[in-house]
Amino acid sequence: MLFGASQLLAQDIGTTNVKVLEGFNPTIPEATRLNEKAAFADTVKKDRTQEYVVVETDLKSNYKTRPLKSAKVKADKIKQLYGSKVGLGFGNAWTTKASVLHSSKRSKTLSCGILLNHFANKYDVSNTKYKSNGNNMHLYGKKISPIHVFTVNLEYDRRTTLYNREGDLTQILNNLTKEDYEKNYRNRFAYTKLSFSVVSKELAADKLKYNTTFFVSDLNELSENQIKLSANLRKAINGLPFSLNIELDDYLNYNNPDSKFKSTNVKLFRFYPSVSITGYGFDFDLGFKFQYFSDGSSFVFFPQIKVVKELVKDVLLLYGGLRHGAQRHTFKSLSDENPYIHSYGTNQTILSGNLVLQNLKITDKDELYFSMRNMLSEDEVFEGSIAFGLIQNFAHFFDYNNLSYNRFVVEYTDVKQLHLNINYFRKINKIIDLIINSDYYNWDMEVSHKPNLTCNVRSSFNLRDKIKVAPSLNYIGKRKSINSFDLESTPLSNKIYQNLPSQIHMNIVVYYNYKKNISAYFHLNNLTNSKQDVWNGYREVGFNSVFGLNYSF
Repeated sequence: MLFGASQLLAQDIGTTNVKVLEGFNPTIPEATRLNEKAAFADTVKKDRTQEYVVVETDLKSNYKTRPLKSAKVKADKIKQLYGSKVGLGFGNAWTTKASVLHSSKRSKTLSCGILLNHFANKYDVSNTKYKSNGNNMHLYGKKISPIHVFTVNLEYDRRTTLYNREGDLTQILNNLTKEDYEKNYRNRFAYTKLSFSVVSKELAADKLKYNTTFFVSDLNELSENQIKLSANLRKAINGLPFSLNIELDDYLNYNNPDSKFKSTNVKLFRFYPSVSITGYGFDFDLGFKFQYFSDGSSFVFFPQIKVVKELVKDVLLLYGGLRHGAQRHTFKSLSDENPYIHSYGTNQTILSGNLVLQNLKITDKDELYFSMRNMLSEDEVFEGSIAFGLIQNFAHFFDYNNLSYNRFVVEYTDVKQLHLNINYFRKINKIIDLIINSDYYNWDMEVSHKPNLTCNVRSSFNLRDKIKVAPSLNYIGKRKSINSFDLESTPLSNKIYQNLPSQIHMNIVVYYNYKKNISAYFHLNNLTNSKQDVWNGYREVGFNSVFGLNYSF
């Protein structure tokens, strides 16, 4: 038989004594009806504190525990990065597309990279010959020091377009070979830009912070150059944040030794101080802009006022005020908007004839504006703005035939402009989102090749990050265009306009990710097969498609 004994420990639960310190006289109130839930109140307060005693007991066991090793904490595994990417694409209308990207991998102090892009297409329809070719390169480098961030960029962009309207080819080929025709009848714009920037990493409000940029650019080998130095300085003085923007520009044209035109040099100086203050529940940004151009333009001195009110924090934001904007037009800015401009003086092979030089002026815009931003929900944002402005030297394009070419020149006029803008974003669910952008313009006179209404609707469907479908719908409203005219003798009010119809484009892009480093895409452009004139006499490409592959390594 086995006998066992153990020492048992029990809790000592005491008895609670209640001492009545004041007399307790129970009473029964008179009741007009039976009260089944009688209640009473007294001044008794229970003392709920308990005392615990630690009892030390030796279990008298010979079992020895194993000491635990120190824990090691490891960071999450860094995702694999690919330093290079190559893409190739082909489509109808003899479309070719290619891209090459290489960038340095993770570094806390130094990064660099290069991006190369190519796109070209061509087609022939009823004696209409169209070619387009674009190549661009972007090199960058960034160095991060303890107190500065240094950045250097080199950009190169070369675009050529060849378009002859019906009948032009037959007439020109009577005197020129096909090779000479294509050489003399194309527009070519080659642009190079080298820029440097220095940004301070100072965080203290009372210390000077700055962002300085310097760049030089060249279009078609010294036919147009720009040298620019700008600085943005910020510092808090007596608790008020002040900022100062200074800009120096030098625009040079026709400096190539072989140029037949007299060189020009226009300088710009812009000075913009401002201060931010808060009062009466509003945030104010107050300043003024001073602007001087050496081409004989008048001085500009205009107040800059911005008033911000957040009605509901992180939900509804209202702001508005007065602002001034200025742009000096160049061959680069004009050709970016319209590649079919007359390009005399840009150092390229062109046919002679009545020479037409572009008039490069400054557009000044003074506006009164009001804007709002409303977070309708966590995944839904609405932004809208309305602005009314007076514009001096509003730029628009006119069709001008100089007997050798039927292309475009820029013309300027003073207008009053009303501009409405709407942006809407909604993430419908984890798969679908929607983006809508729309602009409406109203001018107090007819302008050439400028639509009153544009609208863009985009959506995307993400199927587990494997297949992505992105349909879009673009609308460009009706426009006015002027036929060939005599710039010198015909006043703007007497010129004859013709209507250009509206355009609707429907596009679909499909992406397929086979692996992390292998993907394919399929672009279906202009599904409506619209063949209207983009510019008067220059028709758009109809339906076209591109299929391509991307590989990362």
